[in-house]
Amino acid sequence: MVRRKIFLFISFFLLMAATASSAYWNKRFVTLKDQLNQGSSGEVSIERMGRIPGQRVLGITVYKLKPNSTYSVWFVNKGETTEMKPAGIDTNHFKTDGAGNGRYVTTTYEDVLDDWRYIEINLHPDNNPANTKDMILTLKGDMIYGFHS
Repeated sequence: MVRRKIFLFISFFLLMAATASSAYWNKRFVTLKDQLNQGSSGEVSIERMGRIPGQRVLGITVYKLKPNSTYSVWFVNKGETTEMKPAGIDTNHFKTDGAGNGRYVTTTYEDVLDDWRYIEINLHPDNNPANTKDMILTLKGDMIYGFHS
């Protein structure tokens, strides 16, 4: 009887550990930090997408940016040169509402995310996302030091 209770306890413990472990990898968060000291903030969530291996949903929520403005989302590596790639499949830009809040959602693959260190949100002062020459870095997150839940 005691052995059975010990066996059940150990089985329960292992099951809980496996469940917690799988939940750990289901969602990852990256905090976006204000680069202009204007009180802006944001968060990136990266979640598994159903049963499709390696595919992820990238959701970005931003607060207190410039109202009714166009922003773009970029994957970035910095070294001797800065390497950038638009985040997203069809488009990498969004527009904030009248309060400066916005939401951007796209899909990507884990192996694509693994190639990049930072995620950046850039303002397009002329509201033209094709004009990358004049964009201004507004929010930045370190994808390596994000946290999991």
